[in-house]
Formats: sequence, structure tokens, C-alpha cells
Amino acid sequence: SRIELIQDLEFDVASSRLRLSRDGKFLAATGVYPPQVKVYELSELSMKFERHMDCETVQFEILSDDYSKMAFLQADRTIEFHAKFGTYYKTRIPKVGRDMIYDKHNCDLVVVGSTNEAYRLNLENGRFLKPYSLLSSGANAIDQSVLHGLFAVATDAGVVECWDPRARRRVGVTDVAAAVGVAD
Repeated sequence: SRIELIQDLEFDVASSRLRLSRDGKFLAATGVYPPQVKVYELSELSMKFERHMDCETVQFEILSDDYSKMAFLQADRTIEFHAKFGTYYKTRIPKVGRDMIYDKHNCDLVVVGSTNEAYRLNLENGRFLKPYSLLSSGANAIDQSVLHGLFAVATDAGVVECWDPRARRRVGVTDVAAAVGVAD
């Protein structure tokens, strides 16, 4: 048996997030001090490139099948878009973001955070759309089902809200904290 290691897969302090490209050929990792992203080509087991950033990355998404388009949610309320050549565009969201997902079916980047709204940035039109209005004062996480496309948003209140992006409405709410007996 043989062990193969990816060369230079390290950060000075810590790595916070990892993502595998949809084509399975690249691994992207973000880390801190200094804030940076590194992309590794898995067929070569080596680093393709590294880029330093102005702020720590909270979450990121690979928008394309390879590493050529990425979006980074940063701690200073900035969403930074990168192309193969480097930083392409930056925009800010009104409140601090905690998590985000990319809905490839309608080209929306959905960001949740310290607010009762889930911000929707349509990347095809390049503008913010009407946000989803959450029942809680904040959300910690969001994810999308690959099976049926619904979003699940985990809120501060221990509630999981499910949203249908096609109808742009809430389709279900589950109070997880009450179900497991967690008191306020």
C-alpha cells in the first residue's frame, strides 16, 4: 500500500474551510494568519496557487465546476468574487454573514447571518433580490438539498426553516430545540 500526500497543504495558524471542486480535480482551502486561500491540483498532489486576502473568510463557495470562479464571505461583511486571474469584484452585505450557499439552478448566492433576513444576490443579473424573511433574529447555517432543491436555514432560536427557492416562500418550520427539550 502507498500513501500519497498533497504538498504544501498547510497554513501558518489554521485552516478554516475546505471545498472540493465539482469536477473533483481541485481542492480549495482557506486559512488564517494571514487570511488566504490555497488551491491544490489533486492529480499533481501539489498547490496550484495561493492568494492573500484583506480579511478572514467566514465561508466560501466554488461557483464553477473547477476553481475558476469562487465567492468568499468575509468577516467584514464583504463578499469577494475571484476568477482565475485573481479578485474580480467585491460587494458588501448590510449585516454580518455567518454562512452562504450557491443555488446553481437560479444563480443565487444566499447569505444568512446576524439578521432576520436571508440575503439573495443573483449572480446572473448582478443585483440583490428581495431577501427571505426569517422567523428568528438571526441564522447560523444554511444548506440546500441536492435531491429536491429546498434550503434549510438553522436559526438562533433553535428552529430550522425550509424554503422553496422556486416559489420563494417558506414551506416548513421545525422547532428542533423544543423537540430535544432545550429550554430558553
